[in-house]
Amino acid sequence: MKLSSLLVACLGLSVCALGSGCSSDATDDSDSGGAFTTSRDPSRLVDAPFYFSVPKSAVTVPLARDKYPYPTVWNQSIEVKEAGLRLIAVQQTSTRQGAKQAARRDMAVKLASAGVLQDGDIALTFRPELAGTMAYPHIQMGSTHAGLVYTQNGAAFNIDSPLDGEYVGQFDTAHYAGNGAADPGTDALHIVRPRAMNDARRERLRGWIGTLKTNLPRLRGERQQIMFQSDYLTPIYAATRQTTRQTVTKLGQIIAEQDKTTKLPMYCSEFAWHMIALSNCTTDDIKTAPAGGAACVDEAFAPMPLVSSDAGVVGLAEGPLLALLAAPAAERAGLAASVFQTGNNAGRLSSGHRAVADQVAPLMAGLGQYYGARAQGATLEQTRAATTELNNGVSNVGNYSPTAFLVNAMQDTGARKLDYVVTVVFTDAAGYTKAKGLARNPVP
Repeated sequence: MKLSSLLVACLGLSVCALGSGCSSDATDDSDSGGAFTTSRDPSRLVDAPFYFSVPKSAVTVPLARDKYPYPTVWNQSIEVKEAGLRLIAVQQTSTRQGAKQAARRDMAVKLASAGVLQDGDIALTFRPELAGTMAYPHIQMGSTHAGLVYTQNGAAFNIDSPLDGEYVGQFDTAHYAGNGAADPGTDALHIVRPRAMNDARRERLRGWIGTLKTNLPRLRGERQQIMFQSDYLTPIYAATRQTTRQTVTKLGQIIAEQDKTTKLPMYCSEFAWHMIALSNCTTDDIKTAPAGGAACVDEAFAPMPLVSSDAGVVGLAEGPLLALLAAPAAERAGLAASVFQTGNNAGRLSSGHRAVADQVAPLMAGLGQYYGARAQGATLEQTRAATTELNNGVSNVGNYSPTAFLVNAMQDTGARKLDYVVTVVFTDAAGYTKAKGLARNPVP
C-alpha cells in the first residue's frame, strides 16, 4: 500500500487534542505521576530520549554563564549523540511546596538578571517523566503548557492562559511549584525566544501586560472576554473566520477596554502567540486599526501544519523527526519506531493523558508510517501527497500548540523564527552536585 493510503487510513476520528497542552483535565498533567528522577548514567543529569531533545546544531544562543550561579550542562540524549538539551540546574532544598516556590523565585530573579530570561520568552512546561510512555506524549516532546515571560523590576514573571492564580505568578504558582498536595508541579522548563523580539517590542509587551493585569478583573470576572478554551484543533482565528491580524488586533482592543463585549477565548500557547504578535503594536495602532486589523501585527511564526509538505516549512508534529535526522542514517529506522511504541513507563500517564493517547492512536499510526518513510530517506517531494492528505484530514488550519514553539526553534538557523535558549531543571542536592561536575564538560 502506498504511504499516502496508509496515512489516510488512520484518519477515522477527530484528533482535536493533538495540539493540546495548557489547562484541562485531559491534557495538563498535575496527575502525571510526579517529577523526573536524576539519571543514574554518570554522563547525564536527565534521561532524555532523542524525541525529547533538540539537535545540537540548534543550540546557538549565547549564555552569560558568569552572570548566574547555577551549573550549565550539555545533556546528550540517550540514543543520538548530536541531540540533547542544554540544562541550567537549580537546586531546591526539598519537595515541599514552599521550597519549590523559593527555588523558582530565586531562579526568576537570577536568570532575568543574567539575560537568560527575557520579555517575550516562552516557558514550555517539560515533563521528562513522560518518556517511554506512549506515542502521543512522545510526539508532543513531553511539552504540556506554554507560558509567557515578562520582567518587572529586574525579575522574571509569567503570565499564562487561563490567566488565573494556578498559573500566573513568578513560576511559583500551583502549576509550576505544585499545590502542596496531589499536584507536584513541574520541575523542567524549556525556554524558547522569538527572534522578532527587540528592545522596543519588549518594552511594548511589558506595557500590554501591565494594562492586562490592571484590567483583568473586569476582562475575566465581569465580562469574561478572555477565558480559556479547550478546542485546540480550532484556533480562534479559524473559529471566528478571521485573519490572525484581526484576532491579534481584537485582543489588543479588549485589553485596552476599547472593546467590552467580544469574547475571545484562547488556550495557553494561543494567548502567548497573540501577545508576541501584539508586542509590535502601540495602543494607538490598535485603537485606530481598520476592520482588517492593525498593520503592525507581527507573528512570531506562521501557524503550522501538522506535517510539512514543503521545504522551509515544519509541522508541529515533526519535532522528534528533526532530532531523529541528527542521527546516523543507518540508525534512523529503528529510532523512528521507538517514538510510536508503548513503553514500560506507560503507567505514569494519568487517566486523562491515556484517554487522549488512545483517542489519537489511529493518527499516531499514520504519523509512524510518515516517520518511517523519512527515516529511510524519502524526500518531501516523495511524501507530499501523503502529508497533504494527512494535514487536510486533520484540519487544513495552521496551529500554534505549545510544542510548535520548540519545533520551530529546532529548524536550520535560516528557517527558524525562534531560538531554543535553555532548559531549566529543578533538582535535589545530589542532582545539583552532579550537575556541577558535569558543567566542567564542554557546553554549547
